[in-house]
Amino acid sequence: MAYELVAGDSGSTVVVTCKDSETKAVIDLTGKAVQLRYKIDGAALVTKTMTVQTPATNGKAEYQFGASDLSVGTLQGEVRIQPGLPDQITSIEPFYLPVRAALS
Repeated sequence: MAYELVAGDSGSTVVVTCKDSETKAVIDLTGKAVQLRYKIDGAALVTKTMTVQTPATNGKAEYQFGASDLSVGTLQGEVRIQPGLPDQITSIEPFYLPVRAALS
């Protein structure tokens, strides 16, 4: 993942492709709920609903950050499919994205 995130921006988007950790096959997201869960520099956990891209069989989901979502620091995140349900899956490894300050 290569992302450029800036604190306070509301146009930044994160896109993930969900894959099986063992087979590396894309996970079909048809009818599935997907969440982005993240913390910035250890602050409170934030949970956001992601949008499954069409076609859902490609396993891609995205979230567009709001103006108050990003602050300067390091975002530590994970993706969760079917949160709170018996078939819940959470990404094995967290990902880390830097969030920089806007130039002044």
